[in-house]
Amino acid sequence: MRDLLKYSMMRIIHKCVTFIHLLSMDFIVTKTFSKRSIQSTVVLALITMLCSCGSTTSPTTKMVEKNTPMAQVMQSNTLENILQLADLAERQNKLQQRNQYLLKGAYLAVNNGQCAEAHILITSIFTELTDDNLARAKLYRVMCAHPNDDLLTQLSLLSSPTSEIAIAKQQWQLKANIFERLFNYPKAIEAHIKSQNYDIQHVWHLTQQLSNTELTLTGNKEIDGYYRLATLLREHALDQYELASVLTQYQFAYPNHPLVNNLPEEIIGLLQMDTQAFQQIAVLLPLSGRLSNQSQQIKQGILAAYLAAQSNTENTPTKQISIQFLDTNALDNTALLAKLTDIDVIIGPLLKPKLTFIAQNLRPGQQLLGLNRIDTLLTQNTANTEPKNLNSIIETNSDIVPEVADTTTTFFALAPEDEAIQIAQFMFAQQYQQPILIHAPDRTAIRMAEAFSETWQALSQQSNLITLSFSDNKSMRKAIGDALGVQQSRDRITTLERYLGKEMFSVTRNRKDIDAFVVFANAEQTELINPMIEASISSFSDEFQPVFASSRSYNHQLNQNSLRDLQNVIFIDMPWLINSKVAPELLSQYETVFIDASATQKRLFAFGYDAYNLISKIMPMRQVKGLTLPGLTGNLTIDNNNQVTRVLPRAKITTKQIEQISGE
Repeated sequence: MRDLLKYSMMRIIHKCVTFIHLLSMDFIVTKTFSKRSIQSTVVLALITMLCSCGSTTSPTTKMVEKNTPMAQVMQSNTLENILQLADLAERQNKLQQRNQYLLKGAYLAVNNGQCAEAHILITSIFTELTDDNLARAKLYRVMCAHPNDDLLTQLSLLSSPTSEIAIAKQQWQLKANIFERLFNYPKAIEAHIKSQNYDIQHVWHLTQQLSNTELTLTGNKEIDGYYRLATLLREHALDQYELASVLTQYQFAYPNHPLVNNLPEEIIGLLQMDTQAFQQIAVLLPLSGRLSNQSQQIKQGILAAYLAAQSNTENTPTKQISIQFLDTNALDNTALLAKLTDIDVIIGPLLKPKLTFIAQNLRPGQQLLGLNRIDTLLTQNTANTEPKNLNSIIETNSDIVPEVADTTTTFFALAPEDEAIQIAQFMFAQQYQQPILIHAPDRTAIRMAEAFSETWQALSQQSNLITLSFSDNKSMRKAIGDALGVQQSRDRITTLERYLGKEMFSVTRNRKDIDAFVVFANAEQTELINPMIEASISSFSDEFQPVFASSRSYNHQLNQNSLRDLQNVIFIDMPWLINSKVAPELLSQYETVFIDASATQKRLFAFGYDAYNLISKIMPMRQVKGLTLPGLTGNLTIDNNNQVTRVLPRAKITTKQIEQISGE
């Protein structure tokens, strides 16, 4: 008896070692299936149990005898008994039947989360499978993802042809999940629909992730139904009446589409929304003190938008809206709150401490459009300190965690970091590889450089961005030359002249891997930097290295010398300032009233104008992802942090004028 027990324990240990060895094998094997391998597979479930529990005794498992009816064994649909059937078929030389049992065993293993066991079972017969069985085996491999398979490999496995509808549907379901992980939403939507078993709202959510250019009709009626509704929503969500009208047309065009009877919640909400629920508006600005002139420009922009809205309501029933302006420098916090008791919508304040206080003390139902952003430091310090200059008004910190942001609070700011981020995103999309970043030493330029660097490194997965700063013209010239390798080229020429003993006619060469420059500096500084870059580029170079800049890098009243020094600079700015087709009558009226107004004054006016137009659009813009409001300051959207973001058009400076780049 003792010898028998000893022998049994040795057999268990041996089988455990064998099982571990099998797990280390790759999935695909080229050897044919043998009786020895089937015997190892048959005991797989038993070995798994023994190894996992650490038992020292042999389990009493009844093996299937040759004369045992298969129907009897099939009464228990366990992995162990399926493997016993496979062993029986093997011994009866019924190899096709054996493979069917092993496939079923792999299916059970997948459903039980026993992926290692499933991989071993499929591996043992993989080379013997064809057609539907091969497709099924590949499907099981993906369902229990093999560690050697990346997402593209899994997609390839799921492309195996099959005549079984159920298998094909599962293939498409898994493909859909993989495409989502790859952020290929058009393919994910197509795969979900071809699976014929998908969540309608989930596919609608995926559709909302698509850009406008991706919402091109495909010819597939079901897919096009999603795309068409998403397009209509983006085009008409800001107009309740228009939205209701186009929805009726949509229902006639797609009568049998799933969305007809399952309208997305955001559309239902838009149709039921009272877009003019507010009647009393208060605008909070520092109308006295050192920032009064700037605040007056914002005030004039808000008034212009208010009057335009009041005159554009002939056919649309509207409530009478009143607006009042409160001087935040003339009222302390207590008095300010008292003035806001019956107010529905608050625009402002402009200064961060005041904005923080108001945002934290909103009454139920009050809507707030802050004309700045709140960072975490200022939520802890509400000292009423004014900014030192205009930049502190229209340029704010973009590292925002608005502790007070909720469904009633939205933040709108002209943050220079937003421009830097947009430039980085555009350059990455255009496949630039190695830019040089040049920035001035002032606080705003440094913040912009940091925002660009963080965005660029996140997008490109590169940490070797060349960044230059300067304190004067001499250091600027040296820094540019060093970054381009010009000095190294000069040193090589000097060394050759020394060795040869005579002066050489030569031209310095710059590095060839640099493909773009980014400049964050004011107009005067950029007028010096751009010629330096031009002079540092070798005449031997056939490639054009563009210079990208922000709205701070040029003045609108450019003379001939400035145009020459800034030629070929590509920059972004508000549509109102670089596109003559954006509100030309408004611009003409503005310039008539404010003669010789600066670019900064025009930006503040546009800021106020867009702020007023936003207040009635905030709720639909929050409900519809990607919904855009064309504004004077840019194409406006609201992100997940309740912050208004702006997309600005690009323009290029030539020797004659500023030209907006076509298509923007």
